[in-house]
Amino acid sequence: TGVEPHLETFGGCMMGQLCPPSQLVAISFLEAMFFAQHGIRSLSLSYAQQTDMGQDREAVGALRRLCQELLPTDNWHVVIYAYMGVYPETYRGAHRLLGRAAELAVTTGAHRLIVKTVAEARRIPTIAENVLALEYADAVARRTAPERPGAPDVLGDSPTYAEARALVDAVLELDDDLGRALLAAFRLGYLDVPYCVHPDNAGRARSYIGPDGRMRWADIGRLPLRGIAEQGTARKITSADLLKDLFHVRQRYDEAALEISEGAGAELLPG
Repeated sequence: TGVEPHLETFGGCMMGQLCPPSQLVAISFLEAMFFAQHGIRSLSLSYAQQTDMGQDREAVGALRRLCQELLPTDNWHVVIYAYMGVYPETYRGAHRLLGRAAELAVTTGAHRLIVKTVAEARRIPTIAENVLALEYADAVARRTAPERPGAPDVLGDSPTYAEARALVDAVLELDDDLGRALLAAFRLGYLDVPYCVHPDNAGRARSYIGPDGRMRWADIGRLPLRGIAEQGTARKITSADLLKDLFHVRQRYDEAALEISEGAGAELLPG
C-alpha cells in the first residue's frame, strides 16, 4: 500500500561523453536490474545523446530489447538526456543539437527528454532559458514522426545490442547477487569506462570518434567483447586525440551554425 517508489538509472549518462553507447546501455540496464533485485518495480532507464544519431537509435533500441528480454518488471520507460559533453557555444548550434535529441526521443519512443539550454557552454541557465529549451524541444518533437515499429534499430537488432548483451551476460554470470557481480565486474575490467579516473575503474579501455562520427573502441582492455566489438587494430590515443574528440560535437554544430549565418560571430553567447 502507499506510494510506489520510482528510480531512474544514471548509467546511460556515464562520463557524459566518449563512453561507447553499448557500455552506456549495459550499465544503465544492469543498474535497473540491481534496483529490481531490491524490490523496485517502477523504473526509468537513462540514455544520453552521443555523437551519431544512427548509433544513438541503435543504443536505445538495444536498451529496450534488453528490458523486454530480461528486466523482471513491465513498469519501465526510457529517458533521453540531451548531450552532456562539451556543448556548442552558438545559439543555432546549441538549438540544433537539442533538436536532434528531441528527434531521438520521438523516433525511439522515449517517454521523457532532459533538455539542455543555449547557455550550457557558459553558465547555469536562467529560468527563461530553460523554458525556451523546453518549448523548442516540444516544437521539434511535435513535427517529428515516430519510427516504424519494425525498423531494425527500433527492434534492437544491431552491433550495439550485440556488444551490450555480451557485457550484460558476462556481468550476470559473475554472481547471483548483482551488487557483488557489479563490484567484481569493475575489479576484473568487464566494465571499464574510458577515461574515467576513479580508482575502482580499470582504466584500460579506450574509445575514439571515427571519421563517420560513430563512437568506437580504440582498445577494449579486458572487456568481454573480443570477436564482437566494432574494433580495428588497437590504437594509441594521444592527448591531442582526446582533446579533439572532446570538442568534436561543439565544433561540428558550431561550424554548421556559422555556415548558415554569415557574420554569426555576434551569435556567440555572452559569458
